[in-house]
Amino acid sequence: MADDKQDDRRQFERLERRDEIQIKEYSFPERGRYQKARILDISGGGLQIETGQHFDEKTQLKIEMNFTGWQRHTAGFLKYFGNAGRQPLVVLAEVIRCTPVMPGSKYEVAVVFSGIDENHRRALIKFIREQITSKD
Repeated sequence: MADDKQDDRRQFERLERRDEIQIKEYSFPERGRYQKARILDISGGGLQIETGQHFDEKTQLKIEMNFTGWQRHTAGFLKYFGNAGRQPLVVLAEVIRCTPVMPGSKYEVAVVFSGIDENHRRALIKFIREQITSKD
């Protein structure tokens, strides 16, 4: 199983970011409040984030990311009108690892997307590729 996770991790290019995002433990019906976290890196398959809370493996998180630029890679003409260019990317993700950096106050959490619109995933992958290419 560990080999499968390694293979998944290498399936997508990873991009270092430092964007602030909103996360909360996902439940149905939804309850609880979002808390701030910071992206360490992002790929089409998941994220590594820094947060102030410990999460157990397999915990489902709802994540709202609102970094500029990914929206222009979505399909359709509406991305250029109104608020579409500022809409957050909302995903569900499963915690695969939570490593204490400073126990009790800072954790690095690796998550794999478990619920993402495939059109949004394709747009995210294009955005990441564009960002990596522009750095070279």
